[in-house]
Amino acid sequence: MTSINDNETIIFPDEEELNEENVFVLPYSKKNYAIKVQLVKLNEKPFIRIIAQEEKKIVNFNYMVEMNEDDFNSQDNILLRPYRDIQGIYLFILGSFEDGMISIADINQKIYFNLVIEGEIRGYKNLFTFEIKLKMHECNKDDVQEMICNKTNELENENKNFETKLNVIEKENNNMKLQVDELNEKENKYELKLIELEEIIRNLTLQNKQIIKNEEENKYIKNRLLQIPGRENKNICLKLKYRMTEDGDSLQMFHSKCDNIPNNLVLIKSSSGARFGGYTDEPWTSGNNDVVDNNCFCFSLSNRKLYNVIQDKAALHNHSNHGPSFNNIFYIGADSLSYGNCTNCVPSNEYFSGINNNFEINGGNSEFTILELEFYQVIFEEIE
Repeated sequence: MTSINDNETIIFPDEEELNEENVFVLPYSKKNYAIKVQLVKLNEKPFIRIIAQEEKKIVNFNYMVEMNEDDFNSQDNILLRPYRDIQGIYLFILGSFEDGMISIADINQKIYFNLVIEGEIRGYKNLFTFEIKLKMHECNKDDVQEMICNKTNELENENKNFETKLNVIEKENNNMKLQVDELNEKENKYELKLIELEEIIRNLTLQNKQIIKNEEENKYIKNRLLQIPGRENKNICLKLKYRMTEDGDSLQMFHSKCDNIPNNLVLIKSSSGARFGGYTDEPWTSGNNDVVDNNCFCFSLSNRKLYNVIQDKAALHNHSNHGPSFNNIFYIGADSLSYGNCTNCVPSNEYFSGINNNFEINGGNSEFTILELEFYQVIFEEIE
């Protein structure tokens, strides 16, 4: 290995011309060092100047060497032989940096800074090296001022970059806020729409469950109730005691909720769409017996028709395995409230009048599935 003479004199000329400069960064001992490689003319003579300094740090010294063509030729290094002038050597050094063939060999704080170039020569197996030794150089005021200016410019650029990034982040944040607001607005609209749909579904479900469709049908039943002797001038209140779709189709549940309630009204909606029912003053029970009630009647809301009881006939039947049973018109339940049956009662009916066709209260069908059954207590109130 050959090296530059340690006694090499550093020239500080009055006349200097910087022709070219390149800056590289090399790592050493967990620090980075900026290496400036300059092609300059000192008093009209070409030199290569190399300056090394810890990156991004303001100090009052650096490491520097200035070498002309004679200085390089005096080393007689095999790696330099292909290059005939200072321009060629300069390009060789730049290429060594770019190819990663140059590194920091050693640093003696405030004394010297050694660079080493490695290279191959055709026909030789081993690598050859060339060492460049930089000496510590105390910076003058101009150098320090330049470093401060460079550092200031660097910090200003970093600050501008930071402000630019901050503006980008703020813009992105504002865009995200707008997107969030849009999503929240959409979500609120969807929630309102969902509430509307749920309300529509509830109304449709309620309408589907309702057996009495409108006030006219309600008056139709109440007007018939007001024809019962002794009830002519009363206010009528219907108090719901049982609804099959809410309370279940268990006969046991029906009897537990509906037995022993006098003045009661039964409403039925069958799978065929028929809507009908019956009224009695007498309470239903779980016994096995027929009951006479001269005030009971049946009705069809679908056909707007009444079926009055034939006087002194036992038109009602109680049983624990059945729900309400209006003899020879319809009865509810055979182990379940979901089942219903109508009786073949034409040409004559021994319990109810007004029947012209078999099973007419259920639209001509003898058996039916019950979609809804409602049981009301009828309260007759005095008019104040």
